[in-house]
Amino acid sequence: MKFSFFHLSFWNTAFRPFFWFGSVYSIFLIGFWLLVLTNLISNPIQINSIHWHSYEMVFGFSKAIVLGFLFTAVQNWTNSIILKGKNLFFLLLFWSLGRFSMYPLGFLAYLSFGLDISSDLMVIVLLYPKLMVPTQKHNKPIVFHYGIFTIFHLLAGLSARSVFEPEQTLFFIHLSIFVILFLILIIGGRVVPFFSGVVIPGYSFKRFPKLELVILYLPFLFYTVKLLDSLTTSNSSFNINIIDFHLTDLLVMISSLISFSLFFTNAIRFISWKPWKSYKKPILWILYIGYFWVCLGFLFYSLVALGSFPISSAIHSLTVGGIGVFIYGMITRVSLGHTGRNIIASPLTVSAYIILNFAVIARVFLPLLGKYNLAYHLSGFGWILAFSIFIFQYTKILFSPRPDGKPS
Repeated sequence: MKFSFFHLSFWNTAFRPFFWFGSVYSIFLIGFWLLVLTNLISNPIQINSIHWHSYEMVFGFSKAIVLGFLFTAVQNWTNSIILKGKNLFFLLLFWSLGRFSMYPLGFLAYLSFGLDISSDLMVIVLLYPKLMVPTQKHNKPIVFHYGIFTIFHLLAGLSARSVFEPEQTLFFIHLSIFVILFLILIIGGRVVPFFSGVVIPGYSFKRFPKLELVILYLPFLFYTVKLLDSLTTSNSSFNINIIDFHLTDLLVMISSLISFSLFFTNAIRFISWKPWKSYKKPILWILYIGYFWVCLGFLFYSLVALGSFPISSAIHSLTVGGIGVFIYGMITRVSLGHTGRNIIASPLTVSAYIILNFAVIARVFLPLLGKYNLAYHLSGFGWILAFSIFIFQYTKILFSPRPDGKPS
């Protein structure tokens, strides 16, 4: 039989290449970032180094892992094959080439950015016909969120290139972080209770349909308020003064209230799932801890708007904690379950779970004590070590066929 590159197991499902390349890229990103922070190398990027670090962790690392999640989940939900083989290869290629868009490469940097945005458009084209149908009504918001993510990605890239105000770059990156988080809330709401029911004998939990609707649609109000807040802040003509109370102040208060509502609703959902029942299953409790960081991050972010909590610690509770820990739990579980292996975290993987959570604690709380450099280095080294363990343990799994011979 003639060998075909695109028939390798690696190209059978999106989670295999995107989990592997996304994880490897995150190790490079954090290592490079630490070298820049310690002035061991000069920043070769054409934009602010903080903007570059944030941009690539969102549109590089996080996007890659989320694509692995999305296409694997949607194929299961719709019982259809959406992305594999040659199409999967080219989506990964566009994402990979998009990682050079912030380097001083002239026209090639713009080409790289165009390919990166093209990969987002390709995702929408693939997901739209599968999810925008009556039978997938509860999953339609995924398409809307990803469309918004694509717009924020475009605006962040154009701001970084001074097409728009460069100061807006981080604002659009932060909004994109929330899109990733809201996608995690949707996926987490589907899979975490399901995973619990599979491995915990007699597991059950109470569903709150109205609460689920709030969690599903409140994010769109969040986007609207944040964009209005940005508009009124940057354009004084929109900042109406009503008896010494500015529209900006009102929007800040509404933003804080929405963030607190996101904390409150997701905390109720989290408790309703009975996370304490997962204590014997590391591959399950890591997902609950990741979800806990999301909830805590929303609480911290609600305090940011009131000037009661530093934004960097709040954002990193949501990113290193909410996104990083939840992602790590998902990639270790999905990589085992969808390749036909026993869904049990090895002792080394459990150690990575612990290391990554210590990295979150260091990055979020040490700056509150004025220990900034220690926070950067401990969290950075923890991240690198945890994802290096993933690459060490899971490379063979992701590149190999299923042991039972079934497609995956």
